[in-house]
Amino acid sequence: MKSTIYKIAALTFAVASMSACSLDEYNPSQKTGDEILATFDGLKGLQSYCYSSLYGQLFSVYDFLSVAEGGTDCWITPAGNPDYAKQVIYYDGLATNTNATNKLFGQAYSMIGNCNAVVNRAELLTDGNEKDITTLVAEARCLRAFYYSILVNTYGNVTLTLEESSQDPILTPQRNSIEELYTQIIDDLKFAANNLEDTPYDNNRARVTKKTALGLLARVYAQGGGEYGLTEEGVSYWQRAK
Repeated sequence: MKSTIYKIAALTFAVASMSACSLDEYNPSQKTGDEILATFDGLKGLQSYCYSSLYGQLFSVYDFLSVAEGGTDCWITPAGNPDYAKQVIYYDGLATNTNATNKLFGQAYSMIGNCNAVVNRAELLTDGNEKDITTLVAEARCLRAFYYSILVNTYGNVTLTLEESSQDPILTPQRNSIEELYTQIIDDLKFAANNLEDTPYDNNRARVTKKTALGLLARVYAQGGGEYGLTEEGVSYWQRAK
C-alpha cells in the first residue's frame, strides 16, 4: 500500500514538473505576408515569381501562340477537325470566355499585380542593399511593361493599374487610353534601361538586363508608332524606335 502511494506521488510530481516547464519556440510560419515582404529576401522571392508566366503556361503551351498568330495565314486547322481552335484561327465564336484569350488576359494581369507589389513595397524594406533593391525594382518594371505591351497589343485600351492585387476585386474597371498605356510602358522601360546592367543580376541568365529593356523599348515604340501613330514630345514613335 505504502509502495503504491509513493508511486502515485512520484507520478504526480513528474506531471506537475512537466506542466511547469515553458518552451520558447519560434515558428517562422507565424509571420504575416506583410512582414515577409518587408524583408529583402521576401521581396526578392516575390520578384522572382514575376517571371513565372514566362516559363509557365503563357509561352509553354498553345494558348498565347494561338492568340498572337492564330488569325494569320501561318495557321490552319488540322485536317479532319475544322472546329479545332476555330475561335482564334478563324475568329468563329471568339468571345471573352475563350480559353486562350482568357488565359492570356488573366496571367498577364496576375503578373502585373505582383510587379506592382514589388515596386510599391521596395521603399518599405527594412534591410537590403540599395543597389540590389533598385535592380529588383528595375526588373519588375521591365516585366510590367512587357506584360502591358502584350495586353495593349492584343486587347487595345485595357485598364492600367499600378496597385498590387487585393482581396477586393474591382467590379467596374475603367479602360485607359492608348496614350496613357504607352506612356506608362515607356516610362517603365526607360527606368529599367537606366538601372539595369548588361550582365544579369546574380549572373542568372533568366533575368532581364539593360539590353532586354532597350530591345523592348524599341519594339514598343515601333508598335505604338505603326499601329496608333503616337508621338513623344513632338517626335514620332517611329523615330524614337531608331
